Amino acid sequence: MRGQRQYKMFQFSQLKGEYRIENKKITFFSEVSFEVRSPEPLLIRLLGEGIWNKGVTFGNHVYTDVDLELYDYTVEERRLLIRMKSPVTVYATDLKSEKTWYFSPDEEPFCEMINDNFYRKYQAYYGIAPMSGIQLGICENSMPKKLVTRYKGTFITAWYGTYKLSGERKYLDFLYQTGLGAKNAQGFGMFEIL
Repeated sequence: MRGQRQYKMFQFSQLKGEYRIENKKITFFSEVSFEVRSPEPLLIRLLGEGIWNKGVTFGNHVYTDVDLELYDYTVEERRLLIRMKSPVTVYATDLKSEKTWYFSPDEEPFCEMINDNFYRKYQAYYGIAPMSGIQLGICENSMPKKLVTRYKGTFITAWYGTYKLSGERKYLDFLYQTGLGAKNAQGFGMFEIL
């Protein structure tokens, strides 16, 4: 926790599988998979045990025929080419008007806010500030794709795309586990390494 802000140190991907949309309902007709990451091994272990013992509740149905895979991946490089598995978002809110602005990757505040978010999350988790920041850049000839979605009545603007991410190896590993940008525990900011 930092000031009034509390960080949930986990992230999850979008559901993957074959589906169709009818009457604003998504129906999957194949296996469905998703990924959860966290820098906290106990959280992952407890989540895995819960799924293994009780299945997954989705809507009013409990699914007990679940395959569970646990990975212990560590980032070993200082420069990464990444693709967003779930879109990344950063924003600022004016406290007086309560108006929120979402930034796009081609705006200067976008990368600054990604870095600031990293600093705050890292300090909240470890209790010390990182010694250096991270750098995020758009890949040439690859403009990110915009997604506007509604979460609990609020519209959120976020971005898919391929990016260059660099920094100290341990910081990139931390971001791999926690996610880039804001709202990671709401399904934003998960990336894969290409």
